[in-house]
Amino acid sequence: MTDTPAPACEASAGRGAAMAFAAALLGTLLMAAPVVIAPSQRLFGRGDILGREDPNRDALIVIEGLRTGRVPAPYLQPVTDLPGRALARLVGPVTAYNVLVLATFPLSAAAAYLLARSVLESHLGAMVAGLAYAFLPFHVVQAGGHPHVAQTQWIPLYFLVLWRSVDRPDLRRIALLIASVAAVVLSNFYGGLIAAVLSPVALLTYAAFSPARPGERSLRGLAVTAMALAGAGGAAIVLIRYFAPGVLSSPESLSFARAELFAWSAKWWSYLVPPADHPLAGPSVRAFWARRGVGASLLEHQQVSVAWSLFILGAVPLWMWLRGDRSTLAVRSAPVLAVLAGTAVLCSLSPERTLGTLTLLRPSALLYEIAPMFRAYSRFGVVVGLMAALLAGAGAAILWGRPGRAGRRATVMLLALAALELAPFPPWRWRDVLPTRAHRWLASQPGPLRVLDCAPASRASDALAVPLLGHEGSLLGAPPLEDCGEPRLGGKLKAMGYTHAVVRAGSPEARWLDGQAASGGLARGPRFEDGWILNVSAEPPRAFVSALHGFHPREYGEQETWRWMAQTGALTVVAAAGPVEAVLELQLKAFPGHRRFAWFLNGRRRGEAQVGAAWSRHELALGTLDRGENTVTLACPEPGMVANAVLRNGDVRTLALAVGDWSVRSVQN
Repeated sequence: MTDTPAPACEASAGRGAAMAFAAALLGTLLMAAPVVIAPSQRLFGRGDILGREDPNRDALIVIEGLRTGRVPAPYLQPVTDLPGRALARLVGPVTAYNVLVLATFPLSAAAAYLLARSVLESHLGAMVAGLAYAFLPFHVVQAGGHPHVAQTQWIPLYFLVLWRSVDRPDLRRIALLIASVAAVVLSNFYGGLIAAVLSPVALLTYAAFSPARPGERSLRGLAVTAMALAGAGGAAIVLIRYFAPGVLSSPESLSFARAELFAWSAKWWSYLVPPADHPLAGPSVRAFWARRGVGASLLEHQQVSVAWSLFILGAVPLWMWLRGDRSTLAVRSAPVLAVLAGTAVLCSLSPERTLGTLTLLRPSALLYEIAPMFRAYSRFGVVVGLMAALLAGAGAAILWGRPGRAGRRATVMLLALAALELAPFPPWRWRDVLPTRAHRWLASQPGPLRVLDCAPASRASDALAVPLLGHEGSLLGAPPLEDCGEPRLGGKLKAMGYTHAVVRAGSPEARWLDGQAASGGLARGPRFEDGWILNVSAEPPRAFVSALHGFHPREYGEQETWRWMAQTGALTVVAAAGPVEAVLELQLKAFPGHRRFAWFLNGRRRGEAQVGAAWSRHELALGTLDRGENTVTLACPEPGMVANAVLRNGDVRTLALAVGDWSVRSVQN
């Protein structure tokens, strides 16, 4: 690489980078049009590729960090997170997240253009390389869920500064090199790992093949650059020791199990398989991965696909170099790019491969011993894609420059095929930041609302989406909000100040609530395919059951729902005003046959009754309820029985008494 001026017929490097940026920006606006239209409501990327279980998890973790301004150590990646925080104060956390993600496409195109222009000396080749790199399947998929990994613009800039420093080291270039090291490391920790592992290969191959000019190998440049990198590495270790000492003193606390590396690594033929979200080949590709035991939640880790057309174009400069042609910089750079791509492929593979009785170790086996906190070695595929894009740019420039029309026709056909293979749209890749369309409807409603989401807080994205609803919201969890299938739910929610409830389609209580909503003090609201709204329509009750203690999780039948207790259980009854005389009406059944039980109010025995194996209604006179919480205890004198001992059904729970429907009736005027 040299600083020789560009030919008059070609754009300058700066102007060409601006052209690549503009072209990629236009492609990004088209690719993410739904997100651009509603940046505070939608996220880029397809949920079924990122993982059906919790596709919004990783994105919402980052959004929560942008919203609160807090990222737990040692996970802060400041070059990405700090600008995101600043943007979040101006435009909100979801919009800031989308800007962080979508900006990487034009930035990556411009960065790759600058690198390609330096190693190819061709505007056309650099444009091809820049756009191909910006829209690599790796980048598109990672942008859907991992905004830090999507910061791919720093890697080509790092290689650009690294090789220019080898060509002619001076203080300015060394300073730029150190700055680029900081950018690639502090924007994404995996970028730092990739740069650290591949830098020796990049330095040695560049010095060995000396693509800048024949015979201009600079041992001095190599030595000075290596020393600068070593100094930057030492400074990084000092900073890590200061800001995140646990990374060095106890790396095992952050480590992953070695077995996980096999699921999070690429296979060599992953690079030849089309992307799983391709609009044409996507369904067959997903079926291909499923047959090999790769579930939907892991598909994004296999998105290292490189278009076959890029391979074909990239073979052109390599073939010319093998034939002894050294006439252009693009051809002389080919072996450097190919060696670096091959090394990255090896690093992206699983730790070992067994062939018969022979076990072959791969680079990730050694890297894991040094840095066990990294597991997604498939992310080395970004460098494979970068080098393939550079080689393809070289091939396009060479074919285009050949005399006659055949070379240009071949270039146009292969680039058209590349556009079809990469195909960032249609269909458009987007999803709502909220879990369901019912949540989105609630978010659009004015006025203060209090919403109960009838879903347990088992998915991280559900809990993290609550602050984005725009209204006060709660998920199911511990008492008093354990499930949405209990009787008189509307009255309880009214007393607790709730105005709406959201029911997820397919949830355990969905069918029950669909048939019982009106009788439970809940009115049906808007309905969507993934959930629906219930309006709290009940009048505030004078007394209600707020929570159950000592009961197993709720079960549902065709016409009823219930919860089992073992020998003893308790109901918390809340009186809005007191004192009040009350009766607790319960639907009960016993297991395995008749049982007697006694009931107590706030520790005072109030009566005793017998329950059979079939459902029956019982009125339990409670006496005087004090204002606020009161505890009604149900106690069987005989211990419960293990269900499996009677039914032989594998149920190891201890059962005694089941409570179905209930109501609290005041007997005081």
